[in-house]
Amino acid sequence: MDRLVVACVQQRMHLPHSLDDYREDVRRFLRVAAAKQARLVIFPELGGVMVAPPILDDFRSSLLKRADRGRRRGASLWQRTTGALAGSLATLLQADFRRALAALLDVGAQEVWGRYVEVYSALARESGMVLVAPSAYLPDPRDGVVRNLACVFSANGDLLGHQAKVVLHPADVDLAQPGSTWDVIQTEVGRLGLILGSDVLYPEVGRVLAYQGADVLVCQAACTDVLLYNKIRAASLARMQDNQLYAAASFLVGDNRLSRAQRTPFVGKSAIFAPQELTPRANGVLVEMGTQRSEGVLAAPWDFPALKELWETSETPVRRQIPLAQAGQALAQLYARLQALPRVLEPAQLALNASQKPGSAGAEEEPVAVVGLEELTVVSSITNRWPLWNGAHAAAEGMSVEELEEEGFLFDFDEAAPPPPRSESAAYAEPRGEDETDEMDIVAKSGSAEE
Repeated sequence: MDRLVVACVQQRMHLPHSLDDYREDVRRFLRVAAAKQARLVIFPELGGVMVAPPILDDFRSSLLKRADRGRRRGASLWQRTTGALAGSLATLLQADFRRALAALLDVGAQEVWGRYVEVYSALARESGMVLVAPSAYLPDPRDGVVRNLACVFSANGDLLGHQAKVVLHPADVDLAQPGSTWDVIQTEVGRLGLILGSDVLYPEVGRVLAYQGADVLVCQAACTDVLLYNKIRAASLARMQDNQLYAAASFLVGDNRLSRAQRTPFVGKSAIFAPQELTPRANGVLVEMGTQRSEGVLAAPWDFPALKELWETSETPVRRQIPLAQAGQALAQLYARLQALPRVLEPAQLALNASQKPGSAGAEEEPVAVVGLEELTVVSSITNRWPLWNGAHAAAEGMSVEELEEEGFLFDFDEAAPPPPRSESAAYAEPRGEDETDEMDIVAKSGSAEE
């Protein structure tokens, strides 16, 4: 494989009435991707939840679906009118899609899984493209536990693999269980490393996938605030550059029907990335959406021979010289040490333990060790100001070398070096400010002109 055109979908969340409605909605994106000659199409996190509304046929869910249809772009006057009435009645009856979805997963998770596979397997076969389907709350094929799960389908419609979200967002915790590992998925267009949501914030995830031979890192996300979106975007760029791989990030946008209380909409700008050395502006971005709330399809080519050449010629040879065996052992030892550190109790827990006498109801069977700060493992410490003082400085301070040695100072500098003036001692404690940039100079000049 020398060159691959990848398409990245920015999808809006809806509550479709039927699976046919949902299929036709997804086909819009696939037609655009096909027109761009894409062979790999990436959908966002939680977009697959939209297979669930057609299964929900209770009265409250019907109201929510009708209200959602009236808010869509292109809705007729009748649909907008009936949708507004349905929305008011749904609010009055406290209809909630999240609660309805949770109840469905309790009794019909396998039906949701069947619909999900049916839809995306058929669409992959119909389009002739490899699909990274949007994630959804689905039963894991390995053990049946509901997780935030995304699947990859071949151009023939075969299920090639799946990836579960490992580090759950607070919005996931009562609907799904965390996954346990990250695995590379082999496809006809390369080896994909799939990362869901906030998993991408951890550098080890990208490294683990790169060590397994991933050619591409795919990030799917659904962010309810701009800050989280910016963190995930920055982390996606970092994981891509850390491992010198191609990457893409697909975001869900639009109304948030999965929220518990505040209906903060999903935001994000989907993007396709490449190592900085292979991008026109050396910023790691090949193409990016211009808005955080609109639907769209991005497409860009990935040149794999150029990527392989970069691995061989880059001045930062992370792909050819990193000691994999030693790095793995060092990380394992570090994490084992962190797990073995004593647990520091929160003040509230300390007060609770103090109030519970041995043998009383609610008292713990085994006493919990209270660890003070002085007992924790020292990672690093600062003992001296910089620069370190020498013997001449000691004389200027009116102290003997022995007295300063008792205070912990070191003497490694030239004896002829002049001592720092005592009036400037604060300069050694406070960091000096950086030089102002040209932009600051412009601001200062414009301010003077206004005065």
